[in-house]
Amino acid sequence: MPRSTSRSIARTRMRYLGEPRSAALAAVPRDGSLGLDTCTPEQRRLRALLALGLFNRPGTWQPHRGVATWGLHTLVAYDIIVSPRFNRLVLITDVPHNVAPYLLPSSHGGSSLPGLRLEGFRGRHTYVARHLPTGAQLVITGNPSGTWGGKLRPSPRWDFYPVDKAFTGAEGARLAEVPAMSDDAERLLAGLTCRIAAQDADGRWAIGNWFSDPLMRPGRLNAGGEDRYKKQLQGYGHRWTFQWNGFPYVEDVAASLTASPVGVSGAVAHDAVDHFEIRLGDATLRLDGQRGLPQQESGVTR
Repeated sequence: MPRSTSRSIARTRMRYLGEPRSAALAAVPRDGSLGLDTCTPEQRRLRALLALGLFNRPGTWQPHRGVATWGLHTLVAYDIIVSPRFNRLVLITDVPHNVAPYLLPSSHGGSSLPGLRLEGFRGRHTYVARHLPTGAQLVITGNPSGTWGGKLRPSPRWDFYPVDKAFTGAEGARLAEVPAMSDDAERLLAGLTCRIAAQDADGRWAIGNWFSDPLMRPGRLNAGGEDRYKKQLQGYGHRWTFQWNGFPYVEDVAASLTASPVGVSGAVAHDAVDHFEIRLGDATLRLDGQRGLPQQESGVTR
C-alpha cells in the first residue's frame, strides 16, 4: 500500500477513534479499509465476548443467565481509546493499572474476562494478554502510541493468572452460558466494542465511552440515579437486543455502526420510531436507548 494511502487512512482513524497518530499508523490494515473490523476470526470472537461483558450490568434487567456476572461493565466508566488491529485489540488508557484488574483473572477472583491470561508486562505501562479459548491477543497500555517496546518486567500485580495457567472449569462454565450467535451478529457485537470512544469527524454524533457527551449537547442523559447505568445485551443466533439508559443517544450508536466511513461494512440502520434496528446479512441488532438529536442531524441513513 502506498505510504500516502496509509497516512490518509491513519488520519481518518484519528478523526473518528481519537487514536494518537502513531497508534493509528500502526493499525492501518493491508486491505485499504479503516481496519476497525478487519481482523482474524479469533479477534472477532474476543471482541464480541467483550461486548457481552461491557454491556451487561446486573440489575432489574436480567441478561442471559450469568453473563452479567463478569463485571466488565465498570470499564465503560474509564477513558479508553480502542485501537483495533488485525491480530490484536489494543486498549489505550491513562490508567492501565486500573483497567487491567477488571479484565485479567486473578487468584483473588472478582471481575474478569473468562480465559484471559497475562503473557507479559512490558515497560512500565503495558499488559500483554492472551485469551486462551480463542487464542486472541489483548493489550492494555498507558502508552499513547498504542505500541510498546520495553523489556519484560514483573507485573505490578503478582496474582494475575499467567499464560501457562490452564483454563479452569469455572471459566468454562461461564463461557458456556454465552448464547450462540451467527457470524453477522458476531460482527455487530464486535463492532460495538471497537467503537466505545468513536466520534463523528464532523461533530454530528459521539459515543463518549458510554458515560458522557464530548460534544456537550443540551440535555443530560446521564443525570439521575443508578438507573442511568442500566445496560442489557442479549439474544441468540442472528437476533440480538441492546437496551440501555443514559448516554449515549440511540441515534449515535446506530450511526457509529452504519455511517460512512466508520460503520461496519454492509450494516444499515432502520429507524422503527421506538427503536433502531441495525441489519447486517442475516443478523438484526435492536437498539433501545433514549433519543437526543433531531433525526436529520444524526448522520444515520434511513
